[in-house]
Amino acid sequence: MSEYLHIIIWFFLIEALSFISVPFIRSAGNRLADGGYSVSRALGIMLVTYLSWIFSYILGFSFTAVLIAFFLLCSVSIFLYRKQKFFPGRKVLVVNELVFASGFFFFLLVRTYLPEIYRHEKFMDFAFLNAVIRASSFPPQDPWFAGGLMDFYYYFGYLSVAVFGKLSAVKPSILFNLAVALTFALSLNAFFGMGYNLTRGKIRYGILTAVFGMLLGNLQGLIEFVSVYIRHEQALGGYYWSSSRVIPFTINEFPYFSFIHGDLHSHMLAIPFQLLVLAFLLNMHFRKNEDSIFENSLALLMFSMSLGFLFPFNSWDFPVYFGLAFLVIFAFYCGDYVHNRNLFAAVAKFSNSMIFISIFSFLPYLLFYLDFNPQAAGGFDFVLPELRTETDRFLILFGLFLFLVFSFLITRLDSRRKIVFFVLLAGVSALLSKAWSIPLLAVLLPVFVFSLLLFLKDIPERSASGFVYLLISAASFIALLCEVIFLDDPISGEFARMNTVFKFYMHLWIFLAISAAYSYYDLNSHYAARSGNRKTLKQFVKKGWSVILVILIICCAIFPAVSTVTRIKEMNAEPSLDGMEYMRELDRGDYNAIRWMQENIKGSPVILETSEDDSSYSYACRVSANTGLPAVIGWARHERFWGRDHEEVKKRIGDVSLIYSTGSEEEAIELIEKYNVTYVYIGTLERQVYDVNTKKFENKAYFEPVYEGSATIYKLKKNRKKDVMNFHF
Repeated sequence: MSEYLHIIIWFFLIEALSFISVPFIRSAGNRLADGGYSVSRALGIMLVTYLSWIFSYILGFSFTAVLIAFFLLCSVSIFLYRKQKFFPGRKVLVVNELVFASGFFFFLLVRTYLPEIYRHEKFMDFAFLNAVIRASSFPPQDPWFAGGLMDFYYYFGYLSVAVFGKLSAVKPSILFNLAVALTFALSLNAFFGMGYNLTRGKIRYGILTAVFGMLLGNLQGLIEFVSVYIRHEQALGGYYWSSSRVIPFTINEFPYFSFIHGDLHSHMLAIPFQLLVLAFLLNMHFRKNEDSIFENSLALLMFSMSLGFLFPFNSWDFPVYFGLAFLVIFAFYCGDYVHNRNLFAAVAKFSNSMIFISIFSFLPYLLFYLDFNPQAAGGFDFVLPELRTETDRFLILFGLFLFLVFSFLITRLDSRRKIVFFVLLAGVSALLSKAWSIPLLAVLLPVFVFSLLLFLKDIPERSASGFVYLLISAASFIALLCEVIFLDDPISGEFARMNTVFKFYMHLWIFLAISAAYSYYDLNSHYAARSGNRKTLKQFVKKGWSVILVILIICCAIFPAVSTVTRIKEMNAEPSLDGMEYMRELDRGDYNAIRWMQENIKGSPVILETSEDDSSYSYACRVSANTGLPAVIGWARHERFWGRDHEEVKKRIGDVSLIYSTGSEEEAIELIEKYNVTYVYIGTLERQVYDVNTKKFENKAYFEPVYEGSATIYKLKKNRKKDVMNFHF
């Protein structure tokens, strides 16, 4: 019963943020039809997370620090509310609450049938989440490299989950699944808000944008359905998997895949916070005939902090949204110049705005940057011609959205001169595509150039269409950039650009989904205004176009429907929100021992458990993953990828094996003290992997058994440990 109470407290804390954040979001979203309410929870989560992180440098990361952060935010909110005396209207409140609640309870139901925190990279995500929850200071300890810190990783995504876990005391194994459902609901609500605000308060187009963004898949879902259920072919990884592997040697995730897959990765957690920044940018875009792009200092601060929050949350997002901010601000001050004809003033204001945004998106997170030490990236490299994306693959991913976007842009060819220009541009693009061996150039270069020109032409008006032109040009540019260069990380060979496509294609989906939904609204308005009673050729074309659109939507709806059913059927799990329940059947001894560790071990003492060279994606390191306690070495492949010295990783794997198998007490104690190990875990997996010599652990002068069952946990006695608390590699 107490667990349900904790979950209810957690939910009401999240719900309260939508109201607490209203005064903060008001000035930064006052030109939006919903006043920014659709992203208010995301802003509230950002502010509580940030304040908790700041207070942790004074009080340590604790319940007290988070509680103070929450109450400080409430106090400032009350002060601002008394000053502003503003609250969203009933329509805005009711519609957004319904959208959020629908998304949350729908995906919470899905998670109850897919609860287990196991397989793929869920152990990694859970290890990071638990390590952050256990942290007393930041950066947290690396749970898979004792003595190391998570200074190589953007950990704010896990921190944003952990702060509300601290406040509500929800068990981490339940919090994991609540976080997936919450992120889904936040994203659905934010997509709804983008459509609602672009169409100036039209609910049905808000819903359409939410559906396009969060509830559809790509055309691979249809292809795989035919393959598996009509041709009865074997599906590698299950029905849903191939939809994320459309472009060979890359990952092409999209929101519904990420959520049904269920890994609590930063790129998935970041979706609502990207949309928060996008909502602020839309508000800035709508500001006309104003002296400044920001309403006041609070609006500047909220936008800058939201933009800066993206880097420690999911670093790949920051350059994309900083670039968008640059263009929106550039357009605003170009419009200012058009109206006032004062070039010097416009340039000065633009420069000041960019300087202040740069400062206030960086300075609040200075402590993160001082500790941040990424070692996985080594510059950029060029994509080989044979690894570039074929046009048919790209159309499988974004066919529905591109159909609507192309239709939208074609309606802008309203003069002979524009048609001739576009035809010439398409011809040149086709020639360049052949000459440079970049297939997508033939499709996307005309779209990029034409939409960018339309955006620039719209600068004096800064209409909703103008913002959509910007999103279309940004999506085209990012897609083409991925065909030319990639971030050089430890993955090499054919898979070298895998992470670059993986991270940036999520932006493509977000931008194109919003653009496609708005395109339908614009086209519908366009033809509704010109419709007559006579049966004309245009009406027949419209009917044909509508049939194609319906077919595409049905094809894209196959993936979410079938993947949800098949994933639940394949997991065959008892309904639960506890992600550790699977372990009761898999290894009851591990389940009981790990639960004991969760309840009885405080702080972050080092543990010893199984790890091998090929341990990644396996059941190995399940103790550190489920507790957040740092192991001597965890998933070896991942630690190498994050930049750890390969020889050091190899040495640690050998030392772990030696500690378990050696008959020499002195040798075992020497290695245990070298890594500052406090607890030695011996379960079924350790006995299978190693020739465990338990005699040395039975020496009561050195060890005491603190837990005994089918798994045994030994604790090294304090008076036998050397002073190596400050040991680092």
